[in-house]
Amino acid sequence: MSDIKVGLVLSGGGALGMAHVGVLKALIENGISPNIVVGTSIGSLVGGVYSAGVPLENIEKEALSISTKQLFDVNLNVQGLLSGKSAIKLIKNILGQDYMIEDLKVKYGAVAVDIMAAKEELFTSGSLLDAIRASISVPGVFIPHKIGEKYYVDGGILNNLPENYALDMGADYVISVNLMYGYKPRAIPKTAIHSVVYTSFIMQNEITNMRPKLSNVRIDLNLNGFKQHIFNKTSAEKLIKIGYDETKKQIDKIKKDIAKIKKP
Repeated sequence: MSDIKVGLVLSGGGALGMAHVGVLKALIENGISPNIVVGTSIGSLVGGVYSAGVPLENIEKEALSISTKQLFDVNLNVQGLLSGKSAIKLIKNILGQDYMIEDLKVKYGAVAVDIMAAKEELFTSGSLLDAIRASISVPGVFIPHKIGEKYYVDGGILNNLPENYALDMGADYVISVNLMYGYKPRAIPKTAIHSVVYTSFIMQNEITNMRPKLSNVRIDLNLNGFKQHIFNKTSAEKLIKIGYDETKKQIDKIKKDIAKIKKP
């Protein structure tokens, strides 16, 4: 399998992204280490940490320690509820430092949306922290992230499961993980932020469903029992296990498929 480039695509979905850690754990335990990782929103975060070479056991440990209050930095900027500074601090602590994407151990791409140009953009170079911060900028929650003269919001607005980019980046075999499979809001929106976020998630799911499936295996995770905005150890443990178990169900197929691929 060493000469086959395996691409892993990680969707957005807020705190549901802890399930991505379980997917990685199942793949790596079975000798499948992705050579290319593309992520949107929380998928860009988990994928970026993996691509930077952070050991899987450390990624899992950090996932279990994250709490919602660590991300909460209410500010007076009307563009968003949170400044994003606390999120960046947390991510940098996990990474240990910022990295240039082109120097990462694993080929990596993060999807964000240039809000003024109204188009998605794939970050494959430059600051990893900037790319992640741009990709996680959920409208109404985080203020848009400025890079140069551009302002970016969450990549899931236009492409929450960016399978196309994994192929563009040279993957021979693509595994994608859809956190938003069958998404429905859990409750009646209580605030304006809830209304914006719920609507955004519904839109993301519909866009994903309308796009052609470009992965060889899509791991659809129905996580409707969990809240996208709640990070805690109990939920993380359950989500990691779900991601792990669902991936294990497809491991035999993945291995057989990869073994059949003949490189020219």
